[in-house]
Amino acid sequence: MTSGTSGQSRRVLMTAALTGGLTMLAGTAPASAGPREDGGGPASGRSARERRNKAAVLRAFAQQNAGGDLYEILHDDIDWTIVNGRTYTSKAEFLAEGSAPVMDRLVPPLVMTVQDLWTEGDIVIVRFVGDATAIDGIPYHNEYCWVWQLRGGQVVRCHAFLDMLAVRELVERVDLD
Repeated sequence: MTSGTSGQSRRVLMTAALTGGLTMLAGTAPASAGPREDGGGPASGRSARERRNKAAVLRAFAQQNAGGDLYEILHDDIDWTIVNGRTYTSKAEFLAEGSAPVMDRLVPPLVMTVQDLWTEGDIVIVRFVGDATAIDGIPYHNEYCWVWQLRGGQVVRCHAFLDMLAVRELVERVDLD
């Protein structure tokens, strides 16, 4: 087995483990279309804080899909970790070095369709797909799972799971001269 194949196998296993773990956390099978409701209404026992966090995250995604900037929800001193990647210790660093290499190669907006969303205290887990057209005219598609910790309506910590092969292919294919 080559190291590339081994890396791909690890990614497949990690994706399967993550999906299985989130399914166990949610207590149901993954949704096939549209965001799965986590029972965030008052009758479900969800706290006001959890309802506010959920609403803030959904507003950020709606803003992104309307051509705005999802990343306005990030705190300036965010700790953003791309799992099996690197950690960025500020919003400016993440936007310049983590997000820009992808976003600069896409025709806006990157449409982020929420598939599932769970809240627990200040933690919001959002699983979504991102679709756009690259500046070379070829479609871009990725699947993401972000584990966000919010404080005061802003994201202060993120663990981001995504298909790094799709990112690498985009970055290698689309030159920004």
